[in-house]
Amino acid sequence: MTQKLFGTSGIRGSIIEKSTPDLALGLGRALGSFHDGKGVVGVGIDARTSREMLRNALVSGLVSTGVHVVDLGIAPMPTVAYFSTTEEISSSVIITASHNPPTDNGFKFFMSGREFIRSEEEFLENSVHKKDYRVASWDKIGQISKKDIKMEYLSEVKEFLLSRGGLSKGTKVLVDLANGAATDYTPKLLTDLGFSVTTMNSHQDGHFPGRSPEPSPRNLGDAMRMAAESDFAVTMCHDGDGDRLAVIDEHGEFIDQNRVIAVFARDEIERNKGGIVLTSIDTSSVIDEVVNSAGGSVVRMPLGSLQEFLSTEKGKDVILASEPWKPIFAEFGLWMDGITGAGRFAQLVDELGDGSCMKLMKTIPKYPILRDFVQCPDKIKQAFLPRVKELLVPEISGVEKVLEVDGVRIDYKDGSYVLIRVSGTEPKARLYVGAKSQQTLDKTAEVAKKIMSQVLEELQ
Repeated sequence: MTQKLFGTSGIRGSIIEKSTPDLALGLGRALGSFHDGKGVVGVGIDARTSREMLRNALVSGLVSTGVHVVDLGIAPMPTVAYFSTTEEISSSVIITASHNPPTDNGFKFFMSGREFIRSEEEFLENSVHKKDYRVASWDKIGQISKKDIKMEYLSEVKEFLLSRGGLSKGTKVLVDLANGAATDYTPKLLTDLGFSVTTMNSHQDGHFPGRSPEPSPRNLGDAMRMAAESDFAVTMCHDGDGDRLAVIDEHGEFIDQNRVIAVFARDEIERNKGGIVLTSIDTSSVIDEVVNSAGGSVVRMPLGSLQEFLSTEKGKDVILASEPWKPIFAEFGLWMDGITGAGRFAQLVDELGDGSCMKLMKTIPKYPILRDFVQCPDKIKQAFLPRVKELLVPEISGVEKVLEVDGVRIDYKDGSYVLIRVSGTEPKARLYVGAKSQQTLDKTAEVAKKIMSQVLEELQ
């Protein structure tokens, strides 16, 4: 059986146990074979300490098949993805572990701006597993060149953003860059858009000395305190490779990711007079409420599979796609882009919030949500979800629809929802609950947890 290397977002793991030089070499040879030893592949890296080690191995594998390589150096993930849309570029790869700890690294692959779909990932997995690679003759080995595409990418982002809004008159913003790959990018973009920019954690360092690279509330204490104690209109935070965006308001309050998605979605729906907002199964119904009111519709997909929908004919109707943290502005490109997201959010604070993040967010409903989990042994996962669905659907009245694209999600007519899904990497079953009132959320969560516990007892 072929080993599954790809998770919900590329390949990630320890540089000792998974994302090793051996794997990097094999992936380079597999990708070169995927392209039949022809064409040009862009390779970028984030700032992690293992970057050179893995890049050298990956590039060696690529050129051994006859493929030429453009070394992009340290570059954010959105920039590397953008490069795959460049004429004569076959695909691009970034060596990154995104928001994982510094002990990890990984690989993400792009073609025509979108992440590889599952069939393409399977080609690489099979090739690595079978060691079935194309080998170029001595006189056909690929060549390596270097290119800095920072200004080209930022110019394209700025042009896109100026098609959406105008220049700022010096609105003050704070950007926490996580010592990652976007340190030279987002501050320049925002400055070029007219904002007055202050940065923190803004030198590249693969040890991540400022904070953990995941921009979650537990890691953003310094940024939240600085936001509360200063006069910034908005604070925006990245992860290690710049595909993620987190937002903090003037009072130092972390803005729920569902509401950030809703801000972007409403803007694009109103601008396009309709369209599809594509999002993941774990997002809140506040997105549906905002999108439906603006004249659009919402489609949900399993985590890590937005690119599957975007690659279809129906995907051409998508005007915004986003998992939590990671917006995709479909008119600009099909990759997750926290840098473009930071630029557009800052513009919206200026335009709709009159220079206040809090004023902007008052236009988006704020509802309570809960995320929890229970231990669920791998051996019972297959039976767990069907039984949970069987018991949960009739337990609470007012069911509007049931989605089973990734776990079981039940949406209710009052705007509340329950999602239960099993983890693909841990012995856990995850619970997501949202509602318009804390009382409804508590009641719904209590019923869901009771049924989950009952099913676990039955099956163990």
